[in-house]
Amino acid sequence: MPSREMVASQRYKTNSQVWNAVGMWAWMLHRATGIGLVLYLILHATLISTSLISGAQSFNATLTMLMTNPVLHYMELLLVGAVIYHGLNGVRLLLFDIGIGFSKQKEIFWAAMVLGAIMWISVVVVKLS
Repeated sequence: MPSREMVASQRYKTNSQVWNAVGMWAWMLHRATGIGLVLYLILHATLISTSLISGAQSFNATLTMLMTNPVLHYMELLLVGAVIYHGLNGVRLLLFDIGIGFSKQKEIFWAAMVLGAIMWISVVVVKLS
């Protein structure tokens, strides 16, 4: 029968192996971006619908405030990054579900990240120019 110390050290070794895996971080980031996108959609729908209900002047004032706020321009870049990551990772997961590339998960993940980074950087360049 193994001692308590040995069991604890084996448990931590397993946790370390799980948290060092690319798949775990891809899963966590996929969940975080998914939650963030849902929260954004709720906020967006609420803000636009309440300003539309309030009338044309309120709607125009809301849009002017949103379009002239520099902080929101940078947050929009984060939104685009979340959409790109979530979409590319979703395609990667869909490929695995239908049996394509299952043995090359890490390579496909990094290829998707490079493609996503290129897409996001091009959006940043266009937005900030």
